Amino acid sequence: MNPKEKNPGREELELILDNFSRATKLSLAAVNTYGEPFLTSTSYQENSFCRYVKKTENGRAKCEKSYCKACKQALQWKEPYYFMCHAGLIMWALPLVVEETLIGAVMCGQVLFWEPDEMFFRQLERSFTAEEIQKLRTLAKDIKVISPSESDSAAKLLFMAVHYLSKNADASLKEQKKRMEWRNALISRIQMRKEKFQDAEFDLSVYIKRERRYLQYVRMGNKEKIQEMLPLLFTDMEILSDYEREKIRFWLSDFAALSSRAIIEAGADCEMVFRIMDQYKTELKRMNTIEELIEYTYKTLCRLFEYIYLTNKDDYISVLKEVRKYIDIHYSEKLSIEEIAKEVYLSPSYLCTLFKKNAGNTIHDYILRVRIEKSIEFMQDRSLSLKDIMKKCGFKSQSYYTKAFREMIGVTPGQYRNKFL
Repeated sequence: MNPKEKNPGREELELILDNFSRATKLSLAAVNTYGEPFLTSTSYQENSFCRYVKKTENGRAKCEKSYCKACKQALQWKEPYYFMCHAGLIMWALPLVVEETLIGAVMCGQVLFWEPDEMFFRQLERSFTAEEIQKLRTLAKDIKVISPSESDSAAKLLFMAVHYLSKNADASLKEQKKRMEWRNALISRIQMRKEKFQDAEFDLSVYIKRERRYLQYVRMGNKEKIQEMLPLLFTDMEILSDYEREKIRFWLSDFAALSSRAIIEAGADCEMVFRIMDQYKTELKRMNTIEELIEYTYKTLCRLFEYIYLTNKDDYISVLKEVRKYIDIHYSEKLSIEEIAKEVYLSPSYLCTLFKKNAGNTIHDYILRVRIEKSIEFMQDRSLSLKDIMKKCGFKSQSYYTKAFREMIGVTPGQYRNKFL
């Protein structure tokens, strides 16, 4: 394909925003359906009035709420949607649709159709303190005043450009669509969980127990259980932090660190995990909303989960998966290397070398870990004695089970059951 014929997308949208803003002196930003900017014009900054309004987290939240509502209205009317933000300025939203899915809108305006008067400042009393209004009076001179016809012409021109981009979206805008779809799904699952368990007893001890089970599933590479528990744990963290962003940032950072260590124990490469975690810690500081914090943490962890027991050579991936699958099913039986090797059509010696090299531990180590982790799951059933659990998990000796459990977990099976379950 000729470079001049490439599909328009993020670069073209950014170019349109920059040139339009430079020509009209109007502030522009592309926001997602939650009202959060994901692309802004670089050639023109917001006026000082709006910068002051958004200097607090509460102010930013109110702006995003206005933008979120405008996104939906713009989609409904399928044309520029005019609205007044919570600070009294006039704006218009142009829907940004990719493959029939609303991914956000281009927001333009932050203007007035008249010079700010006393009525304008009285309306601000509903949202701002007297001290803040006094400051806004001074900054109001920076608000651009245009005629309705000028705003209508600007909106129509921008609408045509955005409509064209929506119809010819490239991979970057489609990726934004995928991010929104994923985020909507995760938030929906978290909300369902809140509604389902809103009357259930919950405190820090409940969270700690769930976190321990989750880490067990990570060490075992049980992706189905991991995916089942993550929304529960994210919701728990929200509740325990009183929905305060900075507290949630701390909880998520600590949670990711614990997860990364469990992922290494499960066989992932240490250097690779540390490299991804360094990037995670840097990027997490830049996130502005709770949803962004949770989304980025989830995506980072999912990226790490994919490396558990996997190598860079596709020929080995299926073999390692089959070995793990066989052990996960037959852990309660007497297992031998010869029997497992026969299942994957390899010699016992080669299988041991392959597993050790790519999983980071021996097959015997993995069998023992699975049995220990399974025994912890069975401990939650108080009708089962530790002797019953030992037998169900393939241990032939009570003393060996106790010794192995203590070496791996740090306490005896009885101590673990009484203290943590």
